[in-house]
Amino acid sequence: MNREAKSLNIAGSRTEVMQIGVMQFPSVGLGNSEALVKDATLMAIAEINQSGGILGKNIDPIVIDIVTTDHSIAAQARSLLNELEIKNLFGCGLSSVRKQVIPVLEKHQAQLWYPYYYEGLECSKNIFYTGACPNQVIQPAINWLLQHKGDRIYLIGTDGIYSRTVNKIIRAQIKQQNGLLLCEDYITREISNYQESIAKIKHIAPSVVISTLSPQNSVAFLQQYAEAGIKSDEIPVLSLRLTDLELRYLWDSLDNPVVIAGHLASSNYFQSLDTAHNQDFLRKYATWFGVERSPTPTVNVVMQAAYTQVFLWKQAVEAAQTFDVIPVRQAAYGQSFTSPAGKIVRDRNHHIWTACRVAEIAPTGKFEILYTVDPIKPMPWLGVEELHPSTSTVVIEILADITQGIQQSWQLEKDAQELEFTIAELLGRGQGKGRNQLAPEITRAVMSKMFKANQRLLKTQADLLNVEGALRDANELLEQRIEQRTLQLQKTIRRLQNEAADRQQAEILLRESQQRFSAIADNVPGVVYRAVLHPDGAVSMPYISPRTQEIFGISVEEFTEHLEWVFDMAHPEDRAELNEMVRRSAEELMTFEHEYRVSSLFEKVKWVRIISQPHRNDQGDTVWDGVIIDISHQKQIEESLRQAEEKYRSIFEHAIEGIFQAQADGCYINANPALANIYGYETPTELLTAVALDPYRLFTEPKRYQEFLHQIANEGSVASFEALVYKSDRSIIWILINARANYDQEGNFISFEGLVQDITQRKLAEQALKAEQEKSENLLLNILPKEIVNQLKIGNNAIASRSDNVSILFADIVDFTALSTQVSPNDLVTMLNGIFSSFDLLADQLGLEKIKTIGDAYMVVGGLPTARPDHAEAIAEMALAMQKSISNFKRGDDTAFRLRIGINTGAVVAGVIGIRKFIYDLWGDAVNVASRMESHGLAGGIQVTQATYELLKDKYAFWHRGKIFVKGRGEMDTYMLLDRKSHLPASEVLEVNELDKEGTQSLSSSV
Repeated sequence: MNREAKSLNIAGSRTEVMQIGVMQFPSVGLGNSEALVKDATLMAIAEINQSGGILGKNIDPIVIDIVTTDHSIAAQARSLLNELEIKNLFGCGLSSVRKQVIPVLEKHQAQLWYPYYYEGLECSKNIFYTGACPNQVIQPAINWLLQHKGDRIYLIGTDGIYSRTVNKIIRAQIKQQNGLLLCEDYITREISNYQESIAKIKHIAPSVVISTLSPQNSVAFLQQYAEAGIKSDEIPVLSLRLTDLELRYLWDSLDNPVVIAGHLASSNYFQSLDTAHNQDFLRKYATWFGVERSPTPTVNVVMQAAYTQVFLWKQAVEAAQTFDVIPVRQAAYGQSFTSPAGKIVRDRNHHIWTACRVAEIAPTGKFEILYTVDPIKPMPWLGVEELHPSTSTVVIEILADITQGIQQSWQLEKDAQELEFTIAELLGRGQGKGRNQLAPEITRAVMSKMFKANQRLLKTQADLLNVEGALRDANELLEQRIEQRTLQLQKTIRRLQNEAADRQQAEILLRESQQRFSAIADNVPGVVYRAVLHPDGAVSMPYISPRTQEIFGISVEEFTEHLEWVFDMAHPEDRAELNEMVRRSAEELMTFEHEYRVSSLFEKVKWVRIISQPHRNDQGDTVWDGVIIDISHQKQIEESLRQAEEKYRSIFEHAIEGIFQAQADGCYINANPALANIYGYETPTELLTAVALDPYRLFTEPKRYQEFLHQIANEGSVASFEALVYKSDRSIIWILINARANYDQEGNFISFEGLVQDITQRKLAEQALKAEQEKSENLLLNILPKEIVNQLKIGNNAIASRSDNVSILFADIVDFTALSTQVSPNDLVTMLNGIFSSFDLLADQLGLEKIKTIGDAYMVVGGLPTARPDHAEAIAEMALAMQKSISNFKRGDDTAFRLRIGINTGAVVAGVIGIRKFIYDLWGDAVNVASRMESHGLAGGIQVTQATYELLKDKYAFWHRGKIFVKGRGEMDTYMLLDRKSHLPASEVLEVNELDKEGTQSLSSSV
């Protein structure tokens, strides 16, 4: 056994160390994989030491090379534990080695952390198994395989404990899932030629091959499998022991490595796992190896488990606050850790919850994960441990014999091989003699020895016959005495067994009771105690829980030695009352509960509550069982609530706004003085009474009250709800209510509360403002069109538009200028106002827009500011109505007024101009022409342009005036509008039409 004491302590750090053992087989595996497992362990230790170690100590690993030429592996482990006094081992290698080490671990109370996946059917309390067991990486993989690759299975494995055991599990699973096991093949570890097995696979042609060959044997098998020309899409191989390390070696050894792409492997970890923790682990591993290694060194499942388990041990040590094996073992149960393989949890059966991953060899030479199940509970006994305890114990013992039987079979086979070797060696000593020549010599020698032995045997038989009689007599007597003694012993044993069982049961019950009581008492938020007042006046404290430091500031020992301090620590103002309560409790055996202050040993006074129940025992002692609880925080809360309530009450009483609480039916529960004042009552009580007597709670409109209740009940709140209510003198005021609903634990509406404001003055102001606004708006509408007013309201500064099709009317009172010099100003304005007011009414009735008046002239437009298709007809009707209306007004000489009207149709630009005294006006050639039609028209007539005539000729009667000279335009054809055709008799219509054709220009002859 070689030992390497490689220290990983940081230079200059503390000298205290904790030694652990790291066991390895230096030469086992491809590329010395065991050395890599050791390196992963040392890397984790170095990382821990660099971060400060564990419990103030650096970890010092003692690396042990297990040498197979030594007497036994168990002896090497025993020497390590005895000589170096190491209690924690990491590593260990093959299953056969682990099984040899278990008795040594149990004898020395040592703990092994085992990072290898193994065959299961084992659960030693002295081993933590951090690799996966079969139910985690084998059973899920077989399920997936049977579903996705086929159910005709060829099973091949290395002849050893792992393959033999695991293949039994696989064989049972295949049978259970109705698969077909075509062949089960075992190859010894020393054989590396698999041509015979591969030929058999070709002949049988299974759906898939399941390999439990050892890692190094898997490499040789897959290499020869590929060379035999069997492709993965024909007969894929699922390797249960092939890791990233072997895949890297296999890939590099093949001339065309792509041929192995598509084969499968199952494990709880692959290097390609894309998680933050795995990538961090790989970066650390690359840094650990530095330039001597590849930039991306290969890592396999065992190496990551070896790294992880060191941190699991550290976590358990820190939880237990000791390096002792048993406390650390207890602390490890249930702990979780995020490892490179994902989150793992330590189960009480010493195995870990971990994932199952099925991966495929990708053309890049790496494993590509296809299927994941995470996490899986470890069941090393294949679920038997979940059975009834009485059943599971028997089955587990039977299952344990499987691996032991396999190991014993190995030993027998080894002995047979040694025996065969010995015979061969003996026969070899014949120095060329034939077997027939050698046999007689051997036979004579053996017969000689047998004869001599027979002579000795005959002599011995004679001697035995001489003493046989005496022995028979002595034996009979001895048997009688033994039988009597046996009966007596059996009775005594039965009696002692019964007494011991009763006493043991009583002790167990007492211990469990004490443990339950201690557990409950230790977790009670206070001091649980038993105090005894003896008849002589002495006081003792048989039990007190360990929270005295929190309540009284003294330890349990000080508390029990100085019981008088309990009363001395009471606040002077509370001490007398506490003493009186205890005295009365002792005399009357009265349970008491009392609150008092503790003032000693604290900067601030603490409030405590003592609850105590007395009884008197057979010795006359008065015994109190009770608890003392710190209620300082509760008192602080109560004081805060009291202050908050006072503050709320002050706000409630002195608030300017009305505040109320009401039942779901609207009846007030509470109201503040401000609310009473709003309703005109002197006190809130008077208001509550009035509201209770009124079914509509003082609302003037019952419908409005129902709307309020419906909204608060269905929407949970009411905001800015306005209503009219009665005051105490039955006068009516406006109020504004904001309220929210309250609900019970089941969500039922039970009440509401809110604020009330008297908004009567505001409402009056709003009404007055609204009236003024209406006046202003009406005044503005008398100046400007409604659409233009709306644009002014929204802040448009420049208001202008173009209309391509409108009709404009200009009207002028004939000889009004001469009249203005003959009448008084009042009469003149009155007369003109009457005429133009009648025109305004006509414009409103016909939906036309009055533009302006200039002296005795009147301007109106159709089709602005709102477009309309009948604008020409509306203007025509306006002109006819104006002529009819003007006839109702008389001059001073009792003669009727006459109008001269001109109409044109065309495009205009309209808009508002000015910054004071706004005016809505029109511009454009069409406006100028309409004005010329009026000024060049005939008194009492309506002159229109050709454009307007074309729009009206089908419905109205015209007289074609002919061409007239118009200033600025030259000659223009004009027409005189007479009336609607439907309003003229047929003869007049015919006459007008004839005049129109002849071009007659005398207006008087046509009417």
